[in-house]
Amino acid sequence: MRMLNFFEDQDYKELIQSLRHASLKISGGLEENSTEIIDEIKRVLNQFSTLKYAIDQSIIVAVTNASGQILYVNDKFCEISKYNRKELIGKTHKIINSGYHDQSFIKQMWDTIKRGEIWEGNIKNKAKDGMYYWVKTTIVPFCDDDNKPYMYIALRTDITAGKENEEKLVNALKNDFNLVVSSMHNFVFKVTKNHAGHFVYQFGEGKLAQQLGLETHLVYQKTPKELFSNRIASLLEENYEKAYTGQTVTYTYSYRNHHILTTLSPVYENGKITNIIGCSNDISELHRAKEEVEFLAYHDTLTNLPNRRKLIEDINQLIEKKQKFAFLLLDLDQFKNINDSFGHTFGDQLLKTIATRLQQVIGPNDYIYRFAGDEFIVLFPERLDEGVLIKAAEKLLSVFHEKVQFSSTVGLFITGSIGISLFPDHGLDIDQLMKNADFAMYAAKKQRRNAYKIFDQDMMEAKQDYLQIEAYLQTAIENDEFELYFQPKLDLKTNKISGMEALLRWHHPILGNVPPNKFIPIAEETGVIWKIDKWVLKNACIQNKKWAESKMAQQLRVSVNISPIQFSHPDFTEMVKHVLEETGLEPGLLELEITETTVIDNTEECIKNVETLRELGVGVSIDDFGTGYSSLNYLKRFPFDYLKIDQSYVREMFNRKEDMAIVKAIITLAKDLNLKVIAEGVEDSDILECLKDLDCDEIQGYYISRPLSSPDFETMMKLMKRQEELRLLKNTL
Repeated sequence: MRMLNFFEDQDYKELIQSLRHASLKISGGLEENSTEIIDEIKRVLNQFSTLKYAIDQSIIVAVTNASGQILYVNDKFCEISKYNRKELIGKTHKIINSGYHDQSFIKQMWDTIKRGEIWEGNIKNKAKDGMYYWVKTTIVPFCDDDNKPYMYIALRTDITAGKENEEKLVNALKNDFNLVVSSMHNFVFKVTKNHAGHFVYQFGEGKLAQQLGLETHLVYQKTPKELFSNRIASLLEENYEKAYTGQTVTYTYSYRNHHILTTLSPVYENGKITNIIGCSNDISELHRAKEEVEFLAYHDTLTNLPNRRKLIEDINQLIEKKQKFAFLLLDLDQFKNINDSFGHTFGDQLLKTIATRLQQVIGPNDYIYRFAGDEFIVLFPERLDEGVLIKAAEKLLSVFHEKVQFSSTVGLFITGSIGISLFPDHGLDIDQLMKNADFAMYAAKKQRRNAYKIFDQDMMEAKQDYLQIEAYLQTAIENDEFELYFQPKLDLKTNKISGMEALLRWHHPILGNVPPNKFIPIAEETGVIWKIDKWVLKNACIQNKKWAESKMAQQLRVSVNISPIQFSHPDFTEMVKHVLEETGLEPGLLELEITETTVIDNTEECIKNVETLRELGVGVSIDDFGTGYSSLNYLKRFPFDYLKIDQSYVREMFNRKEDMAIVKAIITLAKDLNLKVIAEGVEDSDILECLKDLDCDEIQGYYISRPLSSPDFETMMKLMKRQEELRLLKNTL
């Protein structure tokens, strides 16, 4: 039987046809001598196996689907990348992306193979252990009947050693181009003049000639205009003309994604120039490196926005021209807290997302920069009208209306604050403009989130207060300056104290008693809130554990307010579990309060955390209910235990019929959802009786008691226990 040649298409076709006939005969019982056919199939498969073995021993192979997901890699791929198959299958080639190639390179590759064309090139990849390697790559697309690729096979060979040598040569090229060029022969060509006086090529040889499609058989006796665009042809002919005058000419040009450095040397015969020898080298890497250095000098590497250096140069130019402009400082609220809670990877992604959104909303004549950290600067030349500035600031803040999505399951709503200063009204140089915009920005933060302020002199004092509190907060826990107060909650069914809310108080030796509404926002902004929340939770549990063991009264549940950022943290529920284990408090004696803002900003993460806490036995209540803008929509999705009506509605129940209607509606809704209702801000007996009639479960407010220190709360509970004992004794007698 004739030996088939597996590299001949005709033999393949004959083999496939034979196998089809053999299969039909065997399945139909038409072939008596089926053993011979089966042996032939085995031989064919054996030769395929041999061919695959040869390929696997010499070539790095990867197969992907149309979207780039890896379907198969051979051993050589795993060997050079340091990843095993399980780590590679299902991933994309981003797993070995070195970050070396720019987006245009990747786009050109994908554009080529998506058209069903074969792509060839050299790629720098990064192995699992951090080592870089170069591979010469050929990507072959496989297309369906509609000529759409459904699979790609990438064949690679390791060219790391050669590339490293080439990079050494390029580095040397920086010091002495002429010396290096004279020793490199990547593309050598010869130019003469024909009988018509036109420049024509005689030959083109070398590796670079092959890459550029300028080998001898393609260029022989052709003019530059027959090979290149008019622009490049004119440049070449101009330099050839100079060389024919006896000059040694060096020039650069770009062609087919390569940056080419060429040296021309005239050749003399009998004292006359008869032709020109050219030597060209690919200096694309050097050219890109130069452009990258220039870019990095004036741009932020994370966001690609102009940086501080570029800002200073641009502002100095505007000042020299005496051009008026508005200086806007935009700062992300609570960014440090976000970084500490979610990690720097999330923080970097957040900054890049916001940078992109800001670029999309500024005008064509405006400038935007990343100044430092989470601070962005926007310059508005000649836009000093207050109404125009307000609209511009609101447009910038609109980028925060949409959640920043980090992954399919993790996203976050954030806010920003803008401070505005004007040149020349608020400063004659960048330092003064920055300082005054900073004062305005902190005034905006103090007012509310997603706010803006234009500088005025009164803001300087407010900023000083902010910085003072920020500094003292750093050591407040270590210096034992915090104390917990407890405000009791009354069960309207039993008329007994059912629990208490732990409230933080700060007694500073210099500042005195600092109210929570003054220091909590600063703690959230600076990230100190993480330590404070943990301190409050732990000490509230310790105190309640002591009271539960002292049997001063029935066991009470203590509620603790949790900041939105901390509640959304992936490790929050583990921290709660650890505190309960450390303090020994029964989970049922702990209740955590979160605001509607927490729920709205981080819905999916909050649902998971609430479910986990309930599994632990910890109660969860939604605080300040009614103040959010999507209350009912989110409430139905959360497995809460308690609902606290915001005190702003409770206090005005008899003064505003709208508030009375809202309270009734909230209580009815809560009952339908099997939630217990707690009303805050009860300050007189009339409101108490009204809430009791409305079937409210618990109340909290000054009518019952102001927040009390631990000793005072304990005294109150002991007194109430004694009164209850006397009442029972009296009833017995």
